[in-house]
Amino acid sequence: MSDPQRKIKLLVVDDIVETRNNLINLLYFEKDIEVIGSATRGQEGIDLAKKLQPDIVLMDINMPDMDGITATERIMQQVPGVSVIMMSVQGEQDYLRRAMRAGAREFLVKPFTSEELTSGIRHVYAENQNLRRLQPVVTAGQGTPAADASDDHLGEVISVFSPKGGVGRTTIITNLAVAVKQHSKKRVALMDGSLFFGDVGIMLDVRNNKTMNDLQGRVDQLDAQLLTDVMMTHSSEVKILLAPPKPEQAELVVAEDLKRIIQELRRNFDYVFIDTFPSLKEETQLAILDASDYILTVMTLEMPSIKDVRLFLEVAELLEYPRDKIVLILNRADSKHGLRAENIEATIGHPITATIVSSGAAVTLSINRGTPLVMDAPDNPFSKDIEALAKRIIAGTLNQKESGKKGKEVAAVGGEHGKGSGKPGGLLGGLFKKR
Repeated sequence: MSDPQRKIKLLVVDDIVETRNNLINLLYFEKDIEVIGSATRGQEGIDLAKKLQPDIVLMDINMPDMDGITATERIMQQVPGVSVIMMSVQGEQDYLRRAMRAGAREFLVKPFTSEELTSGIRHVYAENQNLRRLQPVVTAGQGTPAADASDDHLGEVISVFSPKGGVGRTTIITNLAVAVKQHSKKRVALMDGSLFFGDVGIMLDVRNNKTMNDLQGRVDQLDAQLLTDVMMTHSSEVKILLAPPKPEQAELVVAEDLKRIIQELRRNFDYVFIDTFPSLKEETQLAILDASDYILTVMTLEMPSIKDVRLFLEVAELLEYPRDKIVLILNRADSKHGLRAENIEATIGHPITATIVSSGAAVTLSINRGTPLVMDAPDNPFSKDIEALAKRIIAGTLNQKESGKKGKEVAAVGGEHGKGSGKPGGLLGGLFKKR
């Protein structure tokens, strides 16, 4: 909510007289909003913004002398502390993307309702006030991420990936981030890099009051203070950067922005965990994988998962990723109709670093509750496996094979092929013949 002691000062910039008058009339009866000026052209809007120092500029995107995007860029450069809400009759993604890149904090598609207008104004104003309140408080040495934030000590970036969906990727990374926090007491961040359909917030029961979209237009000014403002805090004290709330907003996040965000997270946290999504098509996905020190590559004992992981390993080689950057995780390793771990290793040409049991019902219940199983049931076999993996991350032994797991029979080979033979049979042998 806005401060009841003062009104939100608003400047309206639109070249159509009727539109300006309608906006002023819509806002006339709002007790916490005051229109302090109006302009008909872009340059006039810039001049009035410098003179009147409004809290928010309501800017039309199409004007004769200077378009609203150019005017917004100049206002952001010349009038510190002001926020811009862009208006346009066009709702195309290109307009939205360009507006946000220029520094606009909100985008309203004409015609909009009075409620949409006022809620947008109050939301942007509240966010701006939060940033201002944090300004004098967030300094190095006061227990914020700013402490020790320098290139002399960069945190470790660990992403989780699978070319196959439904293998438990998000469940593993959320539980792992919490477990590392519990056992290390270090600064731990968790970023939802599954931009279009991120589930980290649901897994941890964290509402998306602030998300990655709140960094749009401000990545160039990204620092510890801004991170503090947009990241949510889980009850485990893991700091969370949530994905955009809607798929169309995810398109505004570009690879270059992600690189800067990850680099700033690395400066301010000891461990940065990042969820991804099962695709290599998006540049944003490759930006995450490129920036990762380790890629936890999750697979299960089903043939499609094994095949897809092998293909990904070939792609990783083409991308010139170091071999030890790929950490293969076998999830649901206690499946009763799966394959031997050593057979899988031989056929895909990469060692399985760690195995995790399924604990299906308990995991599902923890997901629906929004409580990580490592917190809800620390003695559960799944939690124990996650804890063991977390301890290896903390100890710096992530690439060492699990002790006592060599040659372990993970499950019986499916069907009659290869039963007890120790060699891949049936589909496994057919799919993965040596090249």
